[in-house]
Amino acid sequence: MTPERCRFFRRQLGWSQEALTEKATLSVSAVRAFELGRGSSRGYVPGSLRRAFEAVGVRTDSDEAPRTATAD
Repeated sequence: MTPERCRFFRRQLGWSQEALTEKATLSVSAVRAFELGRGSSRGYVPGSLRRAFEAVGVRTDSDEAPRTATAD
């Protein structure tokens, strides 16, 4: 998870930073710092963000352009 992908996914879903913090169980300051590139790209913050997006069907496991999951 990169800051750019996090912002993209959040905006695609129409989520505010505050909404994302609730879904990822993180503080607003942690999400803001991550999106500004001030947070670590490893550890619990990116993992929590990834799980929050994946819980609503966003595929985060690819280096390709971000997209939502589709039914096969």
